[in-house]
Amino acid sequence: MTVELTESQRDLWDRARAFGEEHIEPVAMEYVESGEWPWEVYRKAAEAGLIGLPFEEAYGGQNASLVEQCLVAEAFCRADSSVGIALHGAMTGCFVMDSFGSPQQKERWLEPVTRGEITTGIGLTEPDTGSALAELTTTAERVSGPAGEEYVIDGEKDWIANGASGDWVATLCRTDPDVDPEKPYRGLSLIVVPTDSEGYDATPRDRLGLDAAEHARITYDEVRVPAENLLGDEEGQGFYQTLAWLEHGRVDIAAAHLGMAEGAFDRALAFSKEREQGGQPIGDYQGMRWKLADMRKNCQVARAQVYHAARTIDAAERESREVDQSLIEQASIAKLFATEMACEVAEEAVQVFGGKGFAREHEVEHFYRDVKAGTIYEGTSEIQRNTIGKVLFDEL
Repeated sequence: MTVELTESQRDLWDRARAFGEEHIEPVAMEYVESGEWPWEVYRKAAEAGLIGLPFEEAYGGQNASLVEQCLVAEAFCRADSSVGIALHGAMTGCFVMDSFGSPQQKERWLEPVTRGEITTGIGLTEPDTGSALAELTTTAERVSGPAGEEYVIDGEKDWIANGASGDWVATLCRTDPDVDPEKPYRGLSLIVVPTDSEGYDATPRDRLGLDAAEHARITYDEVRVPAENLLGDEEGQGFYQTLAWLEHGRVDIAAAHLGMAEGAFDRALAFSKEREQGGQPIGDYQGMRWKLADMRKNCQVARAQVYHAARTIDAAERESREVDQSLIEQASIAKLFATEMACEVAEEAVQVFGGKGFAREHEVEHFYRDVKAGTIYEGTSEIQRNTIGKVLFDEL
């Protein structure tokens, strides 16, 4: 770890790394091969105080900073890319709940997460509207029902983490049917939908990688939830709540993919010291050392940007300090560089292993498959470039 940390942050990093080595690495291949969600590992992580860190202490959390969240995400995914991202993704819906939920909502929907009892999701992407959130078509109509004021939700979401196995999904809906063509992002709201609601149906997706995690396609067929499930004190705040989530989520995802790259590098370095060709370890060849040196360099550069972005956001939001950089730009730079770098490092790790790297029995094979998703979810690489470009031209 080359990033300067406080004593408590160093302790957290050491605990998270030790947890990964003891509880993730030994069983990871079992979950990758079976496709089961790692509930047992998740509960152990909760017992170790490594789940729900950013929540307020009143709801079982530790009021952790974004830097501290990133340390845990990095350590988990370094231990294993698939199990790590499953644990990391268990709290996908929690940022908006922690930031915009009422005390009653937090008590009901956050505390069980810190105990490792439930997972959560956030429903943004739709089959025909991926990155264009303002064009979503899922609707929520407020009506008076037998149980009082309710929302009736209709629509579809796709590629939603924990959409099938999770307990609730914070769903972005259009609550104002009168769409302003010039400002279509207005009139959107986030509403908490328990996954056992009548009319809610989710089908897990069969994917290229992330075998131990879960993403699902969801249909909402006249799903009724109480009006009190709205996040925030009024309708129409959903788009801005989502932007706040993306700012944090993109840095968090960058840290997770930094961890994946490091995990692939760790395994490639170890293999290069053990595998012999021509009467010597392959790591003794200059060409191999240059390859490993480039992998190491890329990981170190990514780490610097990831934690710079996390610290900048912490300074602005937790310490109320003025910063001279765009937070959304820093988040986009971190995600863009770290996720694309992880793809390059994982590919090189497979190359170090040669034919063995192409076999499912070796971990680098699924690291290679897993990292690709990072360039797509929570804003594609192209979206990150668009965002950075808009900042450069004073459009954000």
